[in-house]
Amino acid sequence: MKKHIFAAAVVSLISGGGAVQAEPAFGFGLSYVFGGDWALGVRVFHDNEPDEVKLALGADYKFGSGSFRPTVGVAYLADDYYLDLSLGYDTGTQALDYGLGLGASFETEEPESGGSPDVDPSDVPTTGPIGCDTATAGLRSACSN
Repeated sequence: MKKHIFAAAVVSLISGGGAVQAEPAFGFGLSYVFGGDWALGVRVFHDNEPDEVKLALGADYKFGSGSFRPTVGVAYLADDYYLDLSLGYDTGTQALDYGLGLGASFETEEPESGGSPDVDPSDVPTTGPIGCDTATAGLRSACSN
């Protein structure tokens, strides 16, 4: 029964994000699996915007049990690291477990500069209003004011 619930949750999470246009980010890190095991794993985050909480899908290799652990969870994604809380399925013991992970993140979006681009004042045209050169005689007087 747990297998079916877990599979349904993963499918609904994956298919539910189909309409959203976002670029993923990736991570590689170490997780502590509650119960006394450590795991090395990879993560894919649903968006690459840093400094926000994200959905994370991943896969771990558990050192203690020597088993594979697919995961789903939430993560705080920073510019170059992540911190996640995951729910995983231990394929060796066929049981659900929880983990807390920390790792390096890649492909995060660069923060915006916040300011306007530098403009060289010598590049700004100093001519009058557009169209005065080709205006009719009656409109040229308005351009000269």
